[in-house]
Amino acid sequence: MPGFEAMAQHLIHVGAVLYLICFLFRDQIALRTFAIAGDFAYMAYYYSASSSPLWEAIFWIIPNMGINIVMIALILRDRRMTSLSDHEMTLFQNLRGLTPGQFRRLMKLGRWEQLEEGRAITKEGQLLDRLYYVLDGGVEVNKSGRAIDVDPAVFIGELAYLRDRPATATVTVKPRAVLVSWAHAELRRACDKDGELKNALLTLLNSDLAEKVARA
Repeated sequence: MPGFEAMAQHLIHVGAVLYLICFLFRDQIALRTFAIAGDFAYMAYYYSASSSPLWEAIFWIIPNMGINIVMIALILRDRRMTSLSDHEMTLFQNLRGLTPGQFRRLMKLGRWEQLEEGRAITKEGQLLDRLYYVLDGGVEVNKSGRAIDVDPAVFIGELAYLRDRPATATVTVKPRAVLVSWAHAELRRACDKDGELKNALLTLLNSDLAEKVARA
């Protein structure tokens, strides 16, 4: 049909425009959705623009579409927040800046504890092998003989983790406190594999340090 053939000639331009539009988006789902739409337009063009379909070109478009579809599914999976406990949901809300996927990766490495008795989790001058976050409960910080109470929802040992140095204070967590901790070695390995997770965690730790300095 002459009318359909004339319209088919424009499909390559439609595909090119859709590809150009996709690069305007920072959001990965929008970007990849427009890329898939562009691939559909290109595929329709290669199928109908000549007397016989250009199967070689169509063949290479299909895996490109498949990759984008899989990546969209993975991004959507990372954005879902399902099966979180109450403590985990509260922690996620406190750790602003982490994506759901990054948070889940942290939780795979984390060790939750609800203390029946108080415990010193850091000792001034001693090396640490874990980074702590006290979600709920009392915290006492003793530095050079000066003791102060600190509100929960706070990292403990972040300076030791960042600089690989001994603890700068003795921190005691009081009875019934809820905390989560990460082994330094495991956390560093995870961050080495995931640059975005590393940057997000560094931002959180530096922000926590800045707030402590401001309150001091």
